[in-house]
Amino acid sequence: MPSQISNLVKWAGCLLILISVTEPAHSTPPVVGKISFARGSVAAQQAGESPRILGKDADVFRGDNIQTSERSFVIIEFNDGAKVTVRPNSNFSIDQYDAQAAQQPSAQLSLHEGGLRAENGDIAKQSAENFQIKTDMGTVKAQQADYSVRVCTQDCEQEAASKEEVSVKSDQNIVARVADIKGQIFAKNHAEQNAQERALSLGSPLYNQDELRSQADSYALLVFRDGEKITLQAESKLDIAQYHFQQAGVKDNAVYRLTTGGMRVLTGSIGKANKDAYTVETPVGTIGIRGTGFDLSCVGDCVAESAKLNAKRQATDKLPDGLYSHVWQGQIALTNESGEHLITMPDSRYTANLQSQTLVFPNLPDALFETIAPRPDRPAINIEKLFGAQAHKNSPPGLYVTVHKGHVQLVKNTTVDLGKGEAAYASHQHHATRLKEQPSFQTQDNYTASKTRDEQQELSDKSSLLRDMDDKKDGGDCQAP
Repeated sequence: MPSQISNLVKWAGCLLILISVTEPAHSTPPVVGKISFARGSVAAQQAGESPRILGKDADVFRGDNIQTSERSFVIIEFNDGAKVTVRPNSNFSIDQYDAQAAQQPSAQLSLHEGGLRAENGDIAKQSAENFQIKTDMGTVKAQQADYSVRVCTQDCEQEAASKEEVSVKSDQNIVARVADIKGQIFAKNHAEQNAQERALSLGSPLYNQDELRSQADSYALLVFRDGEKITLQAESKLDIAQYHFQQAGVKDNAVYRLTTGGMRVLTGSIGKANKDAYTVETPVGTIGIRGTGFDLSCVGDCVAESAKLNAKRQATDKLPDGLYSHVWQGQIALTNESGEHLITMPDSRYTANLQSQTLVFPNLPDALFETIAPRPDRPAINIEKLFGAQAHKNSPPGLYVTVHKGHVQLVKNTTVDLGKGEAAYASHQHHATRLKEQPSFQTQDNYTASKTRDEQQELSDKSSLLRDMDDKKDGGDCQAP
């Protein structure tokens, strides 16, 4: 008897092996997030499988197609901290979501119809390429952003007509954009409470009171609204202390603060119209301009106790701490406690501290300014592409994007970069275009990426109230719970 049982076990084991070889095991797709809030009829479906109803705490898988019905919405919290609110009457797919990839984490989502609001997580910290939402009218790429995406038919025009007319212009506080970049550059805004440091990439927006810092072997070419160009060099810190250009009720001015490293500057129209409206503050004095191209470079802490500079220095000699300036176009004026010092093309000067005179530096070492950072007057830059926007009447069918925070790109034949408060449009017939005003159906949308349970409940109550009102009109409750 035992031998018969033993033979039976062996036979069953062989059968299991045979089944495993001839019938491959069905693999469950990876869990990429959970439902943090759901209202109404919301379903998810994998290809070839039956739909499943989504409720709070339900798992969301890679490959899910998620659909919401009338007056229903769902909030998805992904494993990397991203949050997506899917609006009513929407069709949304999670094509790819890999936050653990060793080389480059990535997410690719598809919005087939309807709308959503997304708030990025860890995947989108370094590059907008890492987090993409695809539609048949264009692709939305986002980096450290909070933004709304809507695929409109006739519904958006009807919504806009039903809402109070509120004109919201694109945010003019975007003072510059990154037109070229190499390596790692970071920015943090001192005017924003609890601001997080953000990694800059090509097209990233910059704001008043942004502090920029660059890593070794890095640079960024910044282009400002008035046409000014600044190349921030490696291992540098630069504050955009004040910048106003063509803003109602505010005089044009530009104030920068260089504390470490170097910058290469080609001034724009602000300094040409009023030379007193433009300054660069440094640890050894303030730089004024006369319509200029110049380089500034801090060595060490940018300050020395005394001016010790040997005009016959050897190439191998170590440069003393202090500020080195070189003018390659026009003239600058350095003012400190010792007075005003004019520096005219092609002069180079050295300034040790706030009390010292500027000293002529006839044998400026090539290594000081011949860096990997390009001189800002050499690349051709299209200012209209960086900042131009078009008026947009009504709300015709198409793809709309409105940015609440961060850096977003809308790609359709061309790439439009967007920052806080900006909006863009694309359609089957039109390439991506930055809009002068935000569409009202997005600025007044009640369905948002809610952060707290109270906000979620408030949004749910609003949805429930709207549903009850419609049900009374229809004469009954036909909506699934």
